[in-house]
Amino acid sequence: MYEDMIKDMKEKMAPVVELAELNKKTTETLVSLQADYFSDFVNSSLAQVKALTEVKEPKEAFELQVKYLKELEAKTTGVAEKEVAALTEAREQFTSLVEKSFSEMGDMPYFDMSKFDLSKFDMSKFDMSAFDISKYMPEASKPKTAAKSTARKTTAASSASASAS
Repeated sequence: MYEDMIKDMKEKMAPVVELAELNKKTTETLVSLQADYFSDFVNSSLAQVKALTEVKEPKEAFELQVKYLKELEAKTTGVAEKEVAALTEAREQFTSLVEKSFSEMGDMPYFDMSKFDLSKFDMSKFDMSAFDISKYMPEASKPKTAAKSTARKTTAASSASASAS
């Protein structure tokens, strides 16, 4: 019986475990992309500074800077596209997982009413007028009092501005 219960729990928790794995994989991908981009950014920045220190003419420095910024833009765009692709793939897998889980939920009998003989329960025999919920919730039976308004304290700054106008 215990083994059946564990097996049943593992089956029911499988989508949650799969979702956690999906999140882990996506996070690892994004962190890896960011770490690679950061190290490349630092290395290229240092190389750019070194190259700029060796330049003698302002025009050459300007051209080096323009070239560097174009390369940086291309790298940033490439990383952003890879990140968007990773997130899109994760979203598609998540959507597929949720749709699969919901379709399986329709097949599961949460409350199998066929096991119960409802004809044995004659609700007309129950006197519901004797059931008073206020006995169990005393706060609900008390009328609420209105909140008292308190006088506002004035400060020297507010009274000075009021007298100035």
